Amino acid sequence: MPNNNINKIVENTVETWQPNRTEASKIQDTKIGKTAENIFTSYIKENKSNFQYLSYDNFRTNNFKKHAPFDGLLFYKDINESTLKNIIDKINQEITKSEFGKVSDELKSECIKNKIYIVEVKSTRISSRHKINGKISLEKILNDDFLEYPKFLRTDKYGKINNFDDYIDFAKKYRKFLCKDHIDCIQKIKELEKSNMRHLYFRIYIDLDTKTAYIIGYIYFVDFIKYCTLKKMRKRNKSEFALYLAAPLKNGEKIDNL
Repeated sequence: MPNNNINKIVENTVETWQPNRTEASKIQDTKIGKTAENIFTSYIKENKSNFQYLSYDNFRTNNFKKHAPFDGLLFYKDINESTLKNIIDKINQEITKSEFGKVSDELKSECIKNKIYIVEVKSTRISSRHKINGKISLEKILNDDFLEYPKFLRTDKYGKINNFDDYIDFAKKYRKFLCKDHIDCIQKIKELEKSNMRHLYFRIYIDLDTKTAYIIGYIYFVDFIKYCTLKKMRKRNKSEFALYLAAPLKNGEKIDNL
């Protein structure tokens, strides 16, 4: 991706969990993210001939002035072209109208019905915590999670939400969420979260020292919500206020199974 586009993305990045990140750090993070997406694109081209991946950056119409709500679309190569164009047009229309560049739950559902899957490709730097005696450990990596922001709240600045029960109490009090009892609440909140999610989550780990990437796997949103919990990442001055839906990487699938 040209540097001018990287800069535009950085300028319009919505900081939900790391408000003090420097511009240099944002640029580096964006470049690593785009590298991971390019690796994913190449994998699909070389290994999954019945699929096609289309990056959002290749059909967006806002000149990179809005935060991207997803990375791209995955679909079968024999898709009806008018169906794909119709979905793409609707996506761009909704993002144009949305202040924060969001896509509605209803349109996500329409995508699924047409076998067009909204994709996130998340990149993660391999660090010392992913190694044993200096060597990369798959076991260590698999202790990480697939992540997604909850529908009703992304940051908990007052430290009141630490689990699903706290989150449900917040949704009932501030977001007009209604349910009958605890079981009904859990079922309904997870259905709402599932509708709000992207459809496929891929994780790619990158070792900057050796310039090597590892496609660890993916999870389908139905399985994500089945295995997920609500948690925080306790990193001081970085993400301690962020809320996440988290499903263990161990519950994912190998990308070969796609």
